[in-house]
Amino acid sequence: MKAGLIQDPTAEAMGNFMTRLSRRQQVVASNIANIDTPGYKTKDVSFHLTMQEILSGDSLPLNTRKPEAGLLQGWAPIAMEPEVFETGGLPVRADHNNVDIDREMLKLSETSFTYAVATQLLRSKFRTISSAIQEGRAG
Repeated sequence: MKAGLIQDPTAEAMGNFMTRLSRRQQVVASNIANIDTPGYKTKDVSFHLTMQEILSGDSLPLNTRKPEAGLLQGWAPIAMEPEVFETGGLPVRADHNNVDIDREMLKLSETSFTYAVATQLLRSKFRTISSAIQEGRAG
């Protein structure tokens, strides 16, 4: 159970999103590592499905907090592990492996870029909070 001074659903959702992006990086790295493994099938974590789940709240089951536990009454999101699936419809080589290095490198760079953007958004949010705290001390 997490309890913090500042509970922000946006920051928590971004953290969950970044966790999913990190998992996608691991899956893509695994695909690249298995490029010469006979019979290996490409795996992925869906970027669009992940965003849709986070924005709709499906990936964040709600858990009520009890005031007698000393926490604020409200809702607390709990992150779920992203689903990894085999990618279908890709051309298969003679060794029954369907990893395409160009496709994997594109996914790797796309995921890295998205992670960097999410990091910048969170950093900006925390700067805003820090600025508000500093102004409160001065005033």
